[in-house]
Amino acid sequence: MIRRIDHVSVAVRDLARARSFFIDALGGRVLFTGPVPAEKYRWTTIELGTSCLLELIDPLGGEEGFVDEFLRKRGEGLHHITIQVKNIEEACRTLESRGVPTFGMRQPIAGWKEAYIHPKHAFGVLIQLAEFDPLDWIEPGYIPAAYREFVPQEKSDADQGPLAVQRVETGEGPGVEIRKGGTALRVTEQEVGVLIQSLRRLQSP
Repeated sequence: MIRRIDHVSVAVRDLARARSFFIDALGGRVLFTGPVPAEKYRWTTIELGTSCLLELIDPLGGEEGFVDEFLRKRGEGLHHITIQVKNIEEACRTLESRGVPTFGMRQPIAGWKEAYIHPKHAFGVLIQLAEFDPLDWIEPGYIPAAYREFVPQEKSDADQGPLAVQRVETGEGPGVEIRKGGTALRVTEQEVGVLIQSLRRLQSP
């Protein structure tokens, strides 16, 4: 029924300050960020280490939505834990049969189905159950360690092909992608100089 814990979601007022803490101080990496205008919030997925994913949610322009309401009532902090399931309908039926009610089942966007367990039934924590393919929600060209099990074997082994270099947009601004087959490395513009210097040192006798 349950496949894995995907991420912990934290509500924040100031995304720039939160990014500074989780990325600059803790060494995280942005995997994806995008606004959800219909629900008046934005979400940012951050990789911390090799197995931990964090989601920051913040209100869009101070507009009143569920994130804004949460911040006003409870302040910044843990909003929910997302658990990936193989089949959302089956997971909800199984939970109901075990005396755990669920609510809010829906498919707000293509490729994502969700339902919830209320905090009063989960020891004070809102649990989001979700059926999705994690690779749909990250920037192309980089597979975090936590998601490698979702890469088809033929793709993970595909290292043939020419070496290609192109400009791309990363979660941290303009950058460069170096790709060979199914393997890709992305670096920001600021990191390009460091990479070049390191390569030159390797070439030195």
